[in-house]
Amino acid sequence: MKKMAAGASTVAACTAFITALGIGTASAAPQSFSESSAAHGYTNGSIEFYNRSVLITGTVKSNTTGCVRVAFTIPDPTPAPDVYETRTACGRGTGTSKGFEFTAPANFPGGAAWVKVQLGIVGDNGLVSDWVDGDIYYP
Repeated sequence: MKKMAAGASTVAACTAFITALGIGTASAAPQSFSESSAAHGYTNGSIEFYNRSVLITGTVKSNTTGCVRVAFTIPDPTPAPDVYETRTACGRGTGTSKGFEFTAPANFPGGAAWVKVQLGIVGDNGLVSDWVDGDIYYP
């Protein structure tokens, strides 16, 4: 059996591939986020900024029989549309919470400069009828 040794060029190529995928080293410590409306619900969690992606982990909770939605917007400095992700929780009498963890792409030079997090109330038509809280989080 022949043993293979990884040379410096192989390690460098693997590192470049992983970095291009946006799963390399975080560019800053995770940022905690928290948005709430006592009458409707809340969301909280953390945002980790990477080279070409953003890892978002947290919970969204409805405090009522209705639904709340958290929206994450990552601005794209190129002419492409911004990255937009949502997560929704709907109450069933006493409220319901949903956990989430996802990687949002930020596949442009420099990666994400910031993430806007908004909490909204979902109307009967399934659309957000009112944004009740929101902030911008930086790396």
